[in-house]
Amino acid sequence: MKTVSVAVGELISFLFSAGDLTAETFMNVSLLEGTRAHQKHQSLYGEDDLAELAISYRFETDQYDITLRGRIDGLLSTPTGVVIEEIKTTRQSVYDDTFKPRRDHEAQLSMYAYMFMKNNRLDRIDGMITYIQLGDEQKRRFTRTYLLYELESFFTDAMIDYLEWVAILTRHFEQKISSISTLAFPFPSYRRGQREMMAAVYQAMQDNDIQYAIAPTGIGKTMATLFASLKGLLTDTQKIFYLTAKTAGKAVALDALRLLHEKGLTIKVLELTAKDSICFLEKRECNPEVCPFAKGFFNRLKDATMEIFEQTTIMDRSTIETYARKHTICPFEFSLFVSYFTDVIISDYNYVFDPRAHLIRYFDEDGYEPFLLIDEAHNLVSRSRDMYTAVVTQSTLKTIRRLSNKLKPSLRTVIKKGLAIFDLYDEALKEQGFLAEHTPPEALIVALQTLNKKVETVLRENPKAPRRTEIVDAYFEILAFVRMAERFNNNYMTNTRREGDDISITLQCLDASPYLLETLSRKTYGSVLFSATLHPIYYYAEVLTQNKGETLKIQSPFNPENLEIAIMNNISIRYKDRKASIAAVVQTIITTIDAKSGNYIAFFPSYGYLMDVLSILQPQRSQDDIIVQRRHMSHGERDQMITMFKNNDGKSVLGMFVMGGMFAEGIDYIGDMLSGVIIVGLGLPMINEVNNQLKDYYEMTLSKGFDYAYLYPGINKVIQAVGRVIRTPEDKGVAVLIDDRFNESRIRALFPLEWTSIRKASSGKRLKEILDAFWKKQTG
Repeated sequence: MKTVSVAVGELISFLFSAGDLTAETFMNVSLLEGTRAHQKHQSLYGEDDLAELAISYRFETDQYDITLRGRIDGLLSTPTGVVIEEIKTTRQSVYDDTFKPRRDHEAQLSMYAYMFMKNNRLDRIDGMITYIQLGDEQKRRFTRTYLLYELESFFTDAMIDYLEWVAILTRHFEQKISSISTLAFPFPSYRRGQREMMAAVYQAMQDNDIQYAIAPTGIGKTMATLFASLKGLLTDTQKIFYLTAKTAGKAVALDALRLLHEKGLTIKVLELTAKDSICFLEKRECNPEVCPFAKGFFNRLKDATMEIFEQTTIMDRSTIETYARKHTICPFEFSLFVSYFTDVIISDYNYVFDPRAHLIRYFDEDGYEPFLLIDEAHNLVSRSRDMYTAVVTQSTLKTIRRLSNKLKPSLRTVIKKGLAIFDLYDEALKEQGFLAEHTPPEALIVALQTLNKKVETVLRENPKAPRRTEIVDAYFEILAFVRMAERFNNNYMTNTRREGDDISITLQCLDASPYLLETLSRKTYGSVLFSATLHPIYYYAEVLTQNKGETLKIQSPFNPENLEIAIMNNISIRYKDRKASIAAVVQTIITTIDAKSGNYIAFFPSYGYLMDVLSILQPQRSQDDIIVQRRHMSHGERDQMITMFKNNDGKSVLGMFVMGGMFAEGIDYIGDMLSGVIIVGLGLPMINEVNNQLKDYYEMTLSKGFDYAYLYPGINKVIQAVGRVIRTPEDKGVAVLIDDRFNESRIRALFPLEWTSIRKASSGKRLKEILDAFWKKQTG
């Protein structure tokens, strides 16, 4: 007999969800709002009432020993006996004539009533669903009386239906465990450092620990992390989240898992894609009256889920889209639901860390054991600050005013109050241009709270309002701002600036480490943060998790003599010297290209400086193909540009890109595709108000202001760019670092250990000698 544990919420959601994806769905109650409403309601309970009562019910069938588990919101004592209460929050008007309990809410209360009666040998019990309307906190109760014999058929039918799904899940789990136990490493041998990486990943999973790893290019870190973590999957509640900031990172992980499937692995893998990217409509309109993929979504969700689960293993974007189109359901919401039943989820960082987008079921509720593999973890520093930063603009309020002009009740008065506050900032900006405050904008926050409550009413009473989605998007922008204001502390600044005709007010997060640490230490079961460029590793451990976690530095598997590094220590790329350095930079690029025909990339500190160099260089190099990064390029345009390195017709090809941009990482320039890189400057972030606030913050808290705000992020870009040259053991190439500061001992101390062949060049002549000697050695 097979032992199975089933969460009541999961069972009910799978069997009883029905109807459309509505505005109510898309305006999902946040965990914070829902929890507050629950707690406030439960605080009114009497001393004999119980809140959040854990309940389980065990029963057997011919094949299964099943335990149903859940949590009853309230068990109330009354003179006539106990009453089971389920509390639900909603943005709908609870006293609207059309308002009625949802089918799945009714089923959940019925299931808990049945379980409680069976456990306590009762024949009858009362229950009620209490709906709390967010905003004005109106409540409406729907009472029910349950008789045990009447619920027997409900329970039996539900379990027969669900056990069909349980059989599928159980069969998959058994196949998964069996395949993992016999899975062999997919290559005949391990690369140097790969075993060490795998051991660290496996140990972090076993110890629920945080592990940082400098994993150089070439050790096979994607396969190492996935293979080791898969070996630790033992239960059906464990899930692996492979997080990456870029589409290219997702593709590498998917390829690794496809290879493991070819070698006998049986697991379910899901790729999550952003809502706007995967939406089937030309312009996203999350309204069942407009979107056919929202209309009747829940009616078709179960069949679509069972079909994709049984027929596929790797549920990448194209697979999700195929089944979503077949069943006419929203591909984004479909992928979120399917994620409950998959073993590995490949996604962006925000599905785990962003308070506005993270997957509540995995990271705020019991029942799952997520393990995180965080690829290219150096990106998480800036991304995490962005996740905990919120912006509201004057134009947002004007947009709501324009779109709600003919809707009732009128929003004009409350919007006018908000815009009046922006007018005060407008006057102040005439004198200063940029305002920075250590306190939150209290008056604006109060006005926005009032506005959003009114917007909720407008949306409830105008379900078919034109351009409703735009109103909802504006609502969420304001809601995010108000919610983020509740976190405001010494880690935040309020920044106000003029942007063209608009004014923006930003709650700027300077340090997201407390929130990341809470997620990694309290809501996950182990995590590995890895990258080839976590230099210096103590900086990343500090700014991400407050120095919590183990660190590991793995040696590069490549021969360090394959990379020649030359430092042009006679040229200054300091901002004040840039105009004067253009001619010397142009000559250095020409010397590098002339040393050996091939493909080269020059990385620049800014787009403006790139264009200044190009204007002098281009007339002198008509014989070469010069590829120039443009502002706001799409990924497709980038990929087209990369193909030019493959089709060079014997010419030298020079790419001129911005350091730290889309060409600096996540792309392999293999073999003859790249002969070298020219790094122009230290890559320091632009000096601006926010970066200076970071500098002041880290100086005050850690006495490391300039290093943490400017130097270390800049050096990371340099290491990324140089890392494009050597991607396989056969690759050979050069890196020319243009800036006298590269020769300072404190800068060189930050270089990777494998940068052993470093030579100084004080002139173009000396650079030519260094490069000629290196290339001669490679051909000799």
